[in-house]
Amino acid sequence: MAGRRIVLVGNPNVGKSFVFQRLTGHYVEVSNFPGTTVQLVEGDYRDDRIVDTPGVYGLSRLTDEEKITVDALANADLTVNVVDGTRLSRDLFMTLQLLDAGLPVILVINMMDEVEKQGFTIDTALLEDLLNVPVVGISAVTGQNLSVLRSLIDSKTRLTTPGIEWETPESWHLTGLQSVLWHEEDEIISRQVAQRTSKGMREIHYINRRIRADDIATKVWREPSVSYEWRERMDRWLLSPVGGMIAAVGVLGAIYYFLGRVVAGTVVGWMEQFLTRFVLPVAVKFISSIIFPHTWLYELLVGPYGIISAGLLYIVALLLPLVTAFYLLLAVLEDTGYLPRLATWLDRWFLRLGLNGRAVIPLVLGFGCVTMATLTTRALETQREQTIATILLAWTIPCSAQMGIIVGLLSGLGIQFALVYMLTILGLFIGIGTILDKTLPGQPVPLLLDLPNLRYPNWSNVLWKTRAKIWEFLREAWPLFVVGAGLIQLGEMSGILEAMDRIVGPFLQYWLGLPPSSAQSFLLGFIRRDFGAAGFYTMGLTPHQIVTGAITLTLFVPCVASTLVILKERGWRDGFLIWAGSIVLALLVGGFMARLGPV
Repeated sequence: MAGRRIVLVGNPNVGKSFVFQRLTGHYVEVSNFPGTTVQLVEGDYRDDRIVDTPGVYGLSRLTDEEKITVDALANADLTVNVVDGTRLSRDLFMTLQLLDAGLPVILVINMMDEVEKQGFTIDTALLEDLLNVPVVGISAVTGQNLSVLRSLIDSKTRLTTPGIEWETPESWHLTGLQSVLWHEEDEIISRQVAQRTSKGMREIHYINRRIRADDIATKVWREPSVSYEWRERMDRWLLSPVGGMIAAVGVLGAIYYFLGRVVAGTVVGWMEQFLTRFVLPVAVKFISSIIFPHTWLYELLVGPYGIISAGLLYIVALLLPLVTAFYLLLAVLEDTGYLPRLATWLDRWFLRLGLNGRAVIPLVLGFGCVTMATLTTRALETQREQTIATILLAWTIPCSAQMGIIVGLLSGLGIQFALVYMLTILGLFIGIGTILDKTLPGQPVPLLLDLPNLRYPNWSNVLWKTRAKIWEFLREAWPLFVVGAGLIQLGEMSGILEAMDRIVGPFLQYWLGLPPSSAQSFLLGFIRRDFGAAGFYTMGLTPHQIVTGAITLTLFVPCVASTLVILKERGWRDGFLIWAGSIVLALLVGGFMARLGPV
């Protein structure tokens, strides 16, 4: 007999994915920042199949997350609705929506440890009577009452939930879930039955369901005996213009220092030295023992830009330390509850660029590694926002490795050259974002966030999340670096890179005022952005040429790994346009700087 299909549903930040991990033994994203869980995740539970859906606030099918969730519920044998015990009134709205649809529901009240810490109590027995469904209070973090939840699931008692008697014709043959959607003014169901519900019906049901949820929560909720006003004061300070600025500058500065200086500047250097001195020689010797040296296959594997010699170095020495450090920091920010507050504070500024506060993560991450940052743009809700963020990353944000070289180049030239560089890049960032916002169809998606309680991070949860995200990134990224290294090495072996150097050199001399040998820096910059900038050290350039070259290299095409990720995430057509656009922008601004920049 085939097992059941059990669907976990709930609002964002209720610990639903952690419940999934506890039941199945498989870790998935546990995030305090909405938008990070955008795919269905499935796992085995005894003979059954459990599906973890994205966090949503309702079943209106207005977002991709809601569409995915509704599709999963349509095929569910059992629905496990996870709610946050500290946000009971809010979360019961969706519970009532599930019950109105007549779905078989087990209600799981998570975070009961937080409820108890805050001095609240929830009368689960009374709530069970009011809703007429099984109710269990648990803590996914501590494991409290998980055995009771498993017993409810294992009982396999056929749950029946009497839904609302919807006033829809029998000839339509709508399920309870479809009836809920029709009254929510759902476009798909309206086309299916060739009739729309009365205008304003969605608002009527929303208000009625909201009143019911608040009334039920009031009956089962018991207020704490102590006050937690400090949390409210802290929230007001973090979201205020001044307090938010101080906190954001401090946190983002610490992230940049840790990623850009400590990890990218020190740890990556150690890793590169270790691999170059001890690991790569062993790999080259092993390859030499099985493949004749200087053959095309040998060069492809361990040549200057070979799959092993360059690809292995790039992934293990550069990306692995950065990925590990970033996701560790991100997990801490999520688990403490600060990340959604940072997004809320930044939202007012990002809206001017066609984005909302969620974009803080890829844009800040871009200063560490544009490749990894481009992958995280998928957390943004719409294709429009993902495109804007990707273009800003590809065109205007230097990675930490390139930034370190450029800072070294500019440091001895005088303050005016550093200011010209900084103001040019910042101005282009703001200008390009504003133009994209005005020209791309659509509007920025409003930032709707529920702010979880501020708390100390749970370190086991932080380490689980970090490990999972590292594995996910490496699983997606390593084929791209292998392909990229192979293509560059083939270009070196075939003489294409040398030919491009000879062709491009005279043009760069005429248009940018740089020596013909600078063409090699741009080609190396495509392989690794810091390699290109480092080449300027040996050319004896004037301060005017240095600032021109630094600006042009920053705007020039991202490295081959980032390029491949952009093509993967945005598609070949849009990805190529973004890639080609960066060349046009770099040459236009570089030519302008060569003629009008400081001397």
